[in-house]
Amino acid sequence: MPCRRWPDRLARMLLPRAAVVRIGAMLAERKRRSDLKRLPAARENFDRAYAAYWRTGVVTPDARELLFLATWSSGGTYALSRARELGRPMSAARYDQFPDDLLGRLDAPVVARAVEADGFYVAPFRLPGDIVDDILEVLDAGPAEPRGDGLGDLPAGRPRPSAPTWWMYPAESLRSAAVRRLLSERRLAETAGAYLGVDPLIMSVVLWKSFAWKSPDKRSAQHFHYDNDRSGFVKMFVHLTDVDETNGPHTYVPHSHRAKPTELMHGQRLTDAEVDRFFPSQTWRIITGPRGTVFFADTQGFHKGGHVATGERAIFQINLATDRFGIDEPPIGSAADAPPDMKPLVAAAPRFFSQLFTPERLIP
Repeated sequence: MPCRRWPDRLARMLLPRAAVVRIGAMLAERKRRSDLKRLPAARENFDRAYAAYWRTGVVTPDARELLFLATWSSGGTYALSRARELGRPMSAARYDQFPDDLLGRLDAPVVARAVEADGFYVAPFRLPGDIVDDILEVLDAGPAEPRGDGLGDLPAGRPRPSAPTWWMYPAESLRSAAVRRLLSERRLAETAGAYLGVDPLIMSVVLWKSFAWKSPDKRSAQHFHYDNDRSGFVKMFVHLTDVDETNGPHTYVPHSHRAKPTELMHGQRLTDAEVDRFFPSQTWRIITGPRGTVFFADTQGFHKGGHVATGERAIFQINLATDRFGIDEPPIGSAADAPPDMKPLVAAAPRFFSQLFTPERLIP
């Protein structure tokens, strides 16, 4: 378990929940005020570090903070524009060796245009049942990490209704042959490249299950927020269970990936009412669908996982980005540690897989 979580756990054990909430709110407000003072120089500071990254390949420890402030200061679009200027040009030929079995019906330019315009795209097909079963079987076997507001010290294990959400470690997710196949799909790389406008890389793999809970859970991303993981990114989601409006559908605010009011960009979770002031709720897109549903989203737009009021919801997600500058995602291992069925492709496209399996020489 990450060491940085121990102070939070200790506070929850020693203080009443109301006191923990008040202290958290005070600290968040203090950080917000500090960040506001830094906004005037945010783009200049980001540019300096980001240009250095493209020269050296070194991600500085403050990269995430610099990216966040540059994004806030610009309403959300500045970092992506810089990535498109400085990034490696996309070349589909790099991925000619990749198979095209599961996502072959994706039309990369169509997906890219839809996400550019609206922020999301729902594919007109579903993944086969055996693929969904394979991923879900690995998730249900665990181990996964329990997450939820005010939870005690629960151990990792098989997902169960004792916590609102269970998140699986990336290395465990790759036990699924179907996950490994999806990561190696040619249309995945082509679609990300078409949208981002540069050669993409896999940023991370996320697999989780949420259970019915008494109220929306912040730590389970069930309140509105926007992601700020890298300069540019797009995410592919797969429903592993049937999802309707009662068991946690992904809710997205169209067009908010390109224009956001600075009042909502402080990085804290947002209420429906706060978002509704600027983006009327009748315009929000609620993405439901049967198991196997595939959709893409630029989650720099405002979004949330809906409250799981009944049943359960399981999701698989692949995050793709322009580069490594931003949130720190520890790799699974070195390129030599890649599973045998992925090794040839990891060798053929080392940068694409570099956040999962680190090559001998890191490429910006």
